[in-house]
Amino acid sequence: MLQVKEGPKLYEQVVDWIKNRIIQGIYQKGNLLPSEKELTELTGVSRITVREALRLLNEAGVIETRKGKGSYVMVDAGELQCETDTGENYKEMFLHSTDARILMEPAVVRELAVSASDQALRQIAETLEKKGSDEDFHYAVVKALGNPILVQWYEQLYNMEAAPAIVTLVPPVSQKRVAARITQQHQDICRALLARDGEFAYFYMKEHLKYIRSIYQEHFKVFY
Repeated sequence: MLQVKEGPKLYEQVVDWIKNRIIQGIYQKGNLLPSEKELTELTGVSRITVREALRLLNEAGVIETRKGKGSYVMVDAGELQCETDTGENYKEMFLHSTDARILMEPAVVRELAVSASDQALRQIAETLEKKGSDEDFHYAVVKALGNPILVQWYEQLYNMEAAPAIVTLVPPVSQKRVAARITQQHQDICRALLARDGEFAYFYMKEHLKYIRSIYQEHFKVFY
């Protein structure tokens, strides 16, 4: 039975409960997890809480939920333990880097809306149309200003945000639900740039980066 703690949300505690059993070898890679009903009985929480915990684990790649069959464990104890052990330094570097980007990138797009050539703005739009990664879009934005120091700055910050060498978990930006929202945010930024509306471009970029920070904070809290 789950021992409820003060602080973490109940579904986060269920995530930890399942993770710990994978680390302990109780649930092994390839195993079918107990059903939602069985997990409800084992943990003593509601089925809604169990379902939310399974959703998070599925999105992060710890389990794979197959319709009509249940949820299968996709990582072994060593992989999951490695994530936990290497996470603290990565988390700190990621958040420091994102804080710096929140201060700088909105100013970059505001300046772009005023001073960039039409061709430079079109190149940003073309990058978005190619459906590249989040990094591709931000790199195109910074590069469009034509300042090599800013490009070097962005590359340095991005390297700080790069995942640890051994990665099992699916990062938030690659999860379908989050990726769809990120794409919409990129489109809002691009639309403001093409309209040469610097204030809206500034606002959309700042909101986008704050969203990225918030989803990673949640990810770190649950998985590292």
